[in-house]
Amino acid sequence: MMKRLGTYLLAALVVVLAVAGCQRRPLLDPNFTTELKVTINTRSLRNVTCDIYNPNIPLPKVEPEMLRVLFYEPGKSKIVGESYISSLSTDADGNRVISGRVGVLPGDYEMVVYNFDLRSAQIRNDHSHSTIEAYSDPVSELLSSRFNTRVGQRLDIRYQPDHVLVATNPKEHIPWHDEMHTIYAEASSVVESFYLQVKVEGLQWVSSAQAVISGVAGSNLIGGRKRVDNPETAVYLTLVKSEDDGKAVLCNVFNTFGRIEDSNNELWISFDINTVDGRTETREYNITHLFESDLCRQHNWLLLDQTIVIDPPTTPPTAGGGFLPEMEDWQEEHHWVIL
Repeated sequence: MMKRLGTYLLAALVVVLAVAGCQRRPLLDPNFTTELKVTINTRSLRNVTCDIYNPNIPLPKVEPEMLRVLFYEPGKSKIVGESYISSLSTDADGNRVISGRVGVLPGDYEMVVYNFDLRSAQIRNDHSHSTIEAYSDPVSELLSSRFNTRVGQRLDIRYQPDHVLVATNPKEHIPWHDEMHTIYAEASSVVESFYLQVKVEGLQWVSSAQAVISGVAGSNLIGGRKRVDNPETAVYLTLVKSEDDGKAVLCNVFNTFGRIEDSNNELWISFDINTVDGRTETREYNITHLFESDLCRQHNWLLLDQTIVIDPPTTPPTAGGGFLPEMEDWQEEHHWVIL
């Protein structure tokens, strides 16, 4: 009897302690709930949303759909919070806004946000705010060998990066809060877009064309939005046919982490042009003066004064090509099929 009474008393004591030590809370505790709203700023992105020189060619679209969010312990190589946000909306000014909830406790952090849906740009050394870096991969050895023609200098040729949109704050403070705490940030690109154009006589004989531009940066330390100028790299791009004021041109918009200011090396462009009859025409020009021109500084336009002349084919051109695909007429054929 006494043992049973002791059991009842112990159970009652546990219930009392449980009631006193617990309180009803929602499943998602608002004390630790933080929302991040990032406005995507592409308003002043030259040759993408403004300063369009040639509206007749395809322009790159910068419409991110997912952001990666990193919180670092200040001054240390340690990620203490990582989230991915993808809720899309539009603000009153028509800007794209990406938002979502991030799992991080109140405190002081170094924060980096960038668009996760990258294709040609890569991210490395993301273990700290000071080392996280956006870069692009080198082209294949076969492609590189086609452009490394200048004696005594081998170019580090890389694919052009797509736009890396970054929001960063080395002193992000998240206070203790009872209601939802919201972080507001704005992301803009660490990549620049340039327009390149050269006049061509005999453009009808061109099947495809590519170019390489030297003297550009190879990466960007996105935590501090700092361009990395060493080592110097070159960017590879394909060209399209168009016209400017009635004159035939090869042109395109290309992306780079930026021109290296005050570089001791001259800037060169190398063209590799394929013709409809199987020839390969190469041209090289010094374009240092173009990068220093007002057209480039104000609009990122590189308009070459030279004219490339492509001679007519000496042999009948083959069907097809990079610019002018062709198809022969259909011919009927009749055959017996044994089943």
